[in-house]
Amino acid sequence: MKRSDLAVTTAVTLVILGPLLLGGGYWLVGDMVFVPHQPWKPAWLGLDGALPRAVPMDALVSLATHVVPGSVVQRLLLVAGFLAGGLGVARLVAEQRWWARAAAITLFCWNPWVYERLLMGQWAILLGYLLLPWVAGAALRLRADRRDWAPAAVVLVLSAACSWSSGLMAVGVLGVLALGRDLGGWLRVAGLGLVANLTWLVPALTADTARVSTDGVFAGFAARAESAAGTAASVLSLGGTWKTSVVPPERTSALLVLLSCLLTVAAVAGLRRAGPGRGRWLALGAAAVVLALLPTLPGGADLLDRAADPVPGLALLRDSQRLLAPLGLVLAVGAAYAATALRERIRPGTQALWSGVALLVVAPLLLLPSLAWGAAGELQRSSYPAAWDEIADRIDGGDTTVVLPWSGSYRGFDWNHRRAVLDPAPRILPGEVVVDDRVLLTDRVIAPEDPRVVAVTLALADEDPAGALRAIGVRWVLVERGMGTIEVPAGTIVLDRDGLTLVDLAAGGEVAADPGTGVGALRRIFVILGHGLAILLLFAGCAGILRSGSNEHHIHESHGE
Repeated sequence: MKRSDLAVTTAVTLVILGPLLLGGGYWLVGDMVFVPHQPWKPAWLGLDGALPRAVPMDALVSLATHVVPGSVVQRLLLVAGFLAGGLGVARLVAEQRWWARAAAITLFCWNPWVYERLLMGQWAILLGYLLLPWVAGAALRLRADRRDWAPAAVVLVLSAACSWSSGLMAVGVLGVLALGRDLGGWLRVAGLGLVANLTWLVPALTADTARVSTDGVFAGFAARAESAAGTAASVLSLGGTWKTSVVPPERTSALLVLLSCLLTVAAVAGLRRAGPGRGRWLALGAAAVVLALLPTLPGGADLLDRAADPVPGLALLRDSQRLLAPLGLVLAVGAAYAATALRERIRPGTQALWSGVALLVVAPLLLLPSLAWGAAGELQRSSYPAAWDEIADRIDGGDTTVVLPWSGSYRGFDWNHRRAVLDPAPRILPGEVVVDDRVLLTDRVIAPEDPRVVAVTLALADEDPAGALRAIGVRWVLVERGMGTIEVPAGTIVLDRDGLTLVDLAAGGEVAADPGTGVGALRRIFVILGHGLAILLLFAGCAGILRSGSNEHHIHESHGE
């Protein structure tokens, strides 16, 4: 690790995350939900029969919050992620001069894709993106020596732990950059990728209590044009999210989007100097663009909808723009080579070209200034009212709680600056917590995945909602105030403050046993076995790296170095 790379990466990290690091509280936005203490639940390992959207990351966060507060966990993960991303991409172009490596760092860590992930709260997917340089480095090592599989094993497991999409992207990057015509190489990568992703793959295959809607989801989550420059220009410059509310203000200008495309062109041109592997880098970037744009092509969304009918799991790929992540890696590498190529053109009398080199380094910042300082103030720290902890202490781990309002799973709390955030109740309360998991888009509603949502919806519409809820095993109702009129089922109010009302339904009659949503004994064994194999692969990879480092040390000693 070179000090200049550490300095540049640290500076970029501090400028982006500074407001979070300078005080207490949390960044709570979109899917980014950290809580002071996340109780342990079988769901964190995919043992509840639901789709494993945050498996095993929720398990890791839960364990971490048993040691340090969730606010510290959030800071450590985000800082470590950005440092890993910047230092990793600098390591890929380590033979270039410091200013060329700086161009790679800024483009990789500071771009619209990163901005959008932060504002959507997709922190785990962002961490998977920031691991991609290490995946690429492992791929290049594996291509040079088919026996050097240990680094690939480690980064694949870590990527899969971030999210299922990160795990798939990591396997894709490894395959494109490492594979040749050797059948053994294909089998090795396939085996590593399969075992590393068992942490979410086995729970997904055994999730018989969940339903994935395939009706119009690809069109609903397709990439969008941010400006008059069009969708293709947005995607080629690492933007184009479907969620228009998180689009950076600069990106609504066609001129700035087109200027960002010029940076993309310069980076792609720089890849010509990447040696024999430039074709693989170009293929990786092109594949990412095609996947991101596929639902936007004529008939593309309908084709994907039809393909997902027999294979509903494909609907999980609905946000195709997130699969653009490898393009950020490709462009960062290209930017380093482009800076070097421009420097080589500098001769006596052409020193002005130094400004071009400097521009390549700072262009990502100039084209997207709103990423600075917590997305230009969009990300403000928040703290949970004390009532949340009191409610968590009152609820037993064997109880089931329904959370109202029953209108989607995102909330706009007053204490969180009215920003939309995924309801924190399932992560802060013990026991089973049921929220309305329908996705409410502007022009459509994506059906719920959890079958309990249907049962609760019917119970709430019953003439006696409290009795109907007790009949399906619900004891508690948590009402989150300040988001419209809510009809509260009859029960005993045990706490009512800080915008929260906790209602105990047990006083009105006997609560039926909750049938639960867990998997059977055999499937439980398969899920645990999947986690165990992934952990063994991680340990084996770490041992292989240590052994390799030890062997290199002995070789250097034997040569008197």
